[in-house]
Amino acid sequence: MSSATGVLQFGLQFGRQALRGLSQCAFQANEVAGVFFIVSVAVFNMRMAAFFVVSVLVGTILARLLKGSDEMLNLGLYGFNSALMGLALGNFFQPSPMLWVWMVVLAAVTAAVTLAMAKWIRIPFLAAPFILTLWAMWPFAESMGLTKVDFGAFPAGQLVWESALPSALGSALFAPSIMAGILFLAGLLISNWRHAVVALLGAFTAVAIAAQAGAPGAAINSGFVGFNGVLAALAAYILVAPVLRLVVL
Repeated sequence: MSSATGVLQFGLQFGRQALRGLSQCAFQANEVAGVFFIVSVAVFNMRMAAFFVVSVLVGTILARLLKGSDEMLNLGLYGFNSALMGLALGNFFQPSPMLWVWMVVLAAVTAAVTLAMAKWIRIPFLAAPFILTLWAMWPFAESMGLTKVDFGAFPAGQLVWESALPSALGSALFAPSIMAGILFLAGLLISNWRHAVVALLGAFTAVAIAAQAGAPGAAINSGFVGFNGVLAALAAYILVAPVLRLVVL
């Protein structure tokens, strides 16, 4: 095998692992879905899309250097928590040079936590490495030179289903917009049409319950209320059992 062929094969393998890491943000292992997710974030915020991509690259590189399992690497399971960290940092903090530095550092830390949990925990830990790392750094953000975004309270307002459903889908990638949600759904459709149906069902269920509970219309329309319903529905269907009653629950 020539060196050029070896480099090409390495690049293709690494690119597949990274793109699958992006797609795992919705429990997929599909490179094309990963591309759609990048575009979904990019139409909402280009800087967040850059954080999304750089973070998954950092996480995947570190997992390879630390000899993560080939199976998990090829499924993208080492990179997706780092990708979520990049999205969260781009969403919750004001742009600054320090944010770029900490994005790389925290993507690497999240990947290390993922590797440790994969070694020691035998149940699906999903996004726990991202969540734990974000919670750990949150109280110290100011001392790290970062400035949190003040989103303020959600105003009242009327529920708009045409905004609430796609925004709930887009918010699974911290991109609460109609176009981002449509692109997210398109990525799921390409990966597995049943998963797209499940995601829609999760969004619908969450929005309907929130409306009945009297949640502020702006909170529902923004996707803030519905995105956990989307992710919970997908996780239940893919990781527990493909039963629609369980998805709704």
